[in-house]
Amino acid sequence: MFLFVRFAAALSVAASVPVASATLQQPVPPAAAQAPRWSAGDLAALVQEIGRSTQEGLSPERYGATALQRAIDQRAPDLEAEASRAALLLAHDYAEGAASADARKGWEIARDPIDLDLWLREALARHDVAGALQALLPRSSGYAALRAALPACDTPAHCTTLKVNLERWRWLPRALGAHYLWANPAAYRLDLIEGDRVIQSHRIIVGKPTTPTPVFATLVTGVTANPWWNVPSSIVSESVGAMVRNRPAQAARLGYVATRGAGGRLQVRQRPGPLNALGQVKIEMPNAYSIFLHDTPSKGLFEQERRAFSHGCMRTEHPDVLARTLLAPETARSFDQYLAQGTNHTFALDRPVPVYIVYFTAVADPAATGGVAYLDDVYGRDAGLAKAA
Repeated sequence: MFLFVRFAAALSVAASVPVASATLQQPVPPAAAQAPRWSAGDLAALVQEIGRSTQEGLSPERYGATALQRAIDQRAPDLEAEASRAALLLAHDYAEGAASADARKGWEIARDPIDLDLWLREALARHDVAGALQALLPRSSGYAALRAALPACDTPAHCTTLKVNLERWRWLPRALGAHYLWANPAAYRLDLIEGDRVIQSHRIIVGKPTTPTPVFATLVTGVTANPWWNVPSSIVSESVGAMVRNRPAQAARLGYVATRGAGGRLQVRQRPGPLNALGQVKIEMPNAYSIFLHDTPSKGLFEQERRAFSHGCMRTEHPDVLARTLLAPETARSFDQYLAQGTNHTFALDRPVPVYIVYFTAVADPAATGGVAYLDDVYGRDAGLAKAA
């Protein structure tokens, strides 16, 4: 069973047996000398917590439940090492998720690192193994809703979907912030959240299955009125480049401006205006993917139920409303003036706002049966994760 490198120190400490001898040549390492021992109460708490891991969508046998109970019953000489291995793996899975790095490939939202060696020593020193493990789990109402639905899921497919999405929750930072944006392409929805409460919601158009919207986190730093569009090289190659070369008059009417960059590569921008692909508003959120929230001239597409039409960016319904909420009141008034004039200008937020682009195919919904809505797996990611988890 694979354990992360940082488990090594704790596992070696748990497996070591101190030698009492006046002729001992090598000093006992400080960590080993100070490592708390597993009491009978600690062991009982660990066994109980491993058993209740099913409530988190996990399998007790992943943590050697049967072998650990046998070691306890037989007072096996390697009992402490067995208990430490199980506790560390369960702690890892609660804190960071059980899936391998390959299974979560493409999920680019970093978790805060946890020193699990220290976690184990402190849990045993306090004799609070169960409490220490529970404290590692997500505290969000979204996670709680999926966990509450798991015992009563009505079909095997729904049970699997709940487990997969509980796992995704464990990949997220525990502190998302008091005020943040949450975009879920599987729901075609963007929410502005304050204190675990949705205060504003917008329909979005997301990436096609062939050009999916990536999963990542960044900060919203500003809002642009009447933006220029720097056409991505992939779209230049796919369509716009041919128009610029073969139908320059049409390209000019649509506002495209072409230049040659390094090595003679064609670079294209689109002027602000009613035909601009970004519409009138762009939410600035620097990231490695050139993915943004923005307006669109094709507003009729928001009426469709399934809205996976873009090259990855998220076209947002009523982005001007979102912009005014994010900006300070005085800045929002200036934004409205520039918007009405058709003038290009970027307005900085007084304080950047975190934005999380996630992917959940089961979400809390008080109006749905069982308090959970099951969504289409638009990017086909659930099956692979279900096999790997």
